[in-house]
Amino acid sequence: IKVTNILSAIDAAEYLIINNASYVVKQEAKGFVQSLVGYFKQYTDWVKNSLTAEVAQCKPISNIVDSAEIVACSFIIDSVNTFWFGLGGCCILLIPSIIFSVKLSKYYRRMDTEDVFEDSPYNDTLNWFPRASAPPSDW
Repeated sequence: IKVTNILSAIDAAEYLIINNASYVVKQEAKGFVQSLVGYFKQYTDWVKNSLTAEVAQCKPISNIVDSAEIVACSFIIDSVNTFWFGLGGCCILLIPSIIFSVKLSKYYRRMDTEDVFEDSPYNDTLNWFPRASAPPSDW
């Protein structure tokens, strides 16, 4: 009798697995996902409650959080924005300066060495002394 009961239980389990296995697995997976989402919602509710009821009532911690927000957003982020604005301006002005330099390059190629400034003869009458020396006695 025990063997027949075990065999009938095995047949019932086999019938259940063949016919209803995918449905049972889907239902269990949905239940597991819902429990995970429920844990996440419970955690977010706890965080909101603890921030509004426990942390917000403590003035020093609230001041620290506010100060950290001011420092992070007002000082650090604004200076980074200024850096990127300056870098973008340099990149925008780089293109016209390249065009301008290419247009001027033909004029620089034509320059002769005689165009360079030379000393004029009227400066030859001055006596130049080294900086560290004293002026001459007859001066």
